[in-house]
Amino acid sequence: MQAPTAFTVIATNSITIKASWQTSPADSRRDIIKGFKLFYKKEGVVGLATEITINGSAVRTHYATGLDENTEYEFQVAAFTSAGDGPRSSVKVVRTVEDGKNTCLAFFC
Repeated sequence: MQAPTAFTVIATNSITIKASWQTSPADSRRDIIKGFKLFYKKEGVVGLATEITINGSAVRTHYATGLDENTEYEFQVAAFTSAGDGPRSSVKVVRTVEDGKNTCLAFFC
């Protein structure tokens, strides 16, 4: 199993970041994925990341909310099967926006 691909993160407002990903065609065909784990933490902070378990292979988007305004966060995602976790994606870093500055258009996010 490979790490999820096309992994993107975007700040949607001052306290929310949207994470989206895809899987490789080979992993999708085998239908072995039971779900995904999303990991995030403030950039540069030592310690464990927040881990969100997303059951089911169809859901490939998650909104991390309650974040700090104008702060950089590191995100990674991994698929999991009945045998365990697959490899994590590369780290993506994104900064939440300043309060009152929405970065998304209603039809885009």
